Amino acid sequence: MTPRVCTVISCGGTKVDLPAGASLEARLLYDSSVHTCKDRYGCHSDGYYIMSAKYGLVHNQTEITTYDRTLETMSEPQVRAWARDVADDLASVLANGEFDAVVLIGSKTYVGALRPHFEALPAAVLTPWQTDDSVTGVGRGMSWCNDESNWPENVDSVAEIGAVVSPGPAEV
Repeated sequence: MTPRVCTVISCGGTKVDLPAGASLEARLLYDSSVHTCKDRYGCHSDGYYIMSAKYGLVHNQTEITTYDRTLETMSEPQVRAWARDVADDLASVLANGEFDAVVLIGSKTYVGALRPHFEALPAAVLTPWQTDDSVTGVGRGMSWCNDESNWPENVDSVAEIGAVVSPGPAEV
C-alpha cells in the first residue's frame, strides 16, 4: 500500500516580482530552478506545505505576498521560536491528515532548525537531502526530486523514499 506522505519544502530566496500588496499561491511565489524541482516533488504528495521564514508553515496554495526574510538573517532565539511554531503547526497537519511520513526538503539551515522537534512529530520524518548518501549537493537534490521513482505515489513503503531520521509513532 502506498504510504500517505506530506512534503514540506523550504522557501526560496528568489521570488516573483509582484506589485505592492499583490499575492500569489505560495508554491508559485518562488521562482528558482531549485524551487521548481522541490515543487514538482511536493505536487506528487498527499499533502504539500512550504516552510517560510516569514509566514511559517503554509499550505502550497495559500496566497502570500512577497517578502525578504531568511533564517540566515534571524537571531538564534528567533530561529528557535520559528522552528517551534512550524513544528507545532506541522504536528497538527500530520495528525489531522493521518500521514505515514513527512519528507522535509530544504537546506541544512531550515531542516536543521526543525531537527530538535522530529521525535515529537506524529509521523516518520525523512530528510533525503541531508541523509541519503546519493544526495550530497543541490544538483543531486534536484535530481532526486525529479526522479519519479522517489515520488510518494510510486513507492510501496516509507523506507523506499529515503533514510528515516525519526520513525514516528507507527512502525515504518
